[in-house]
Amino acid sequence: MEDAQAAAALYAASQLEDLGVLRVCDRLVELHLRGGLMVGAESDAAGLLDAYWLARAERISEDARLALYARVLGASFEHLLGRLASAITDYDNAGRDDEIAWAADELRAFIDAHLDDDARDAVPLLDAQLASGLAILSEPEILGAYGARDAWQLTEHLARMEIGGPPSDSVRMQALAAAGTVLLAWLSEEQASAGEETADAAEAFLNAAAMPPGTSAA
Repeated sequence: MEDAQAAAALYAASQLEDLGVLRVCDRLVELHLRGGLMVGAESDAAGLLDAYWLARAERISEDARLALYARVLGASFEHLLGRLASAITDYDNAGRDDEIAWAADELRAFIDAHLDDDARDAVPLLDAQLASGLAILSEPEILGAYGARDAWQLTEHLARMEIGGPPSDSVRMQALAAAGTVLLAWLSEEQASAGEETADAAEAFLNAAAMPPGTSAA
């Protein structure tokens, strides 16, 4: 996997982490094991929850995940990603390929300096962990038990009610993750100029970054 692609996966995972996706899944499994979650014993929902519990030894712990994000992404990563987005967006007005190249090189240098073999190895494990978690949060029977329309609304509700989390910025975080993934995919291709999809992602990233706190899916 290219380093920029690995960084994209970790960045998206960090946004989902901030939303509380995996903490909420852990809480749902706990409720299920204690009989506090109203799903059928032989239902698809129960099967997903049981499988998640049985595979717990194969997953990355919360402390390890947070340490990974802090080590690889740090405080500067999103700033550099935003600077790249600004350079791409400004290109429409100024036509400065050199500014885009400079911002891209700065972000590549940051990724090269912070992404190590342990981080690369963690990406497929995190991808699988998040896929399992989102499958649980999207399961119709579980959504129905809480009257939620989708995984994001369910996560927000349970983050507040079950794990004492603050109101999340789910719309903002989803947008940052989606737009950031596109920008980093372009970065991995090492192209000199950005196409329409990348330009749209750059604008979406800047718009999401400017959203006020508390912009949620509720």
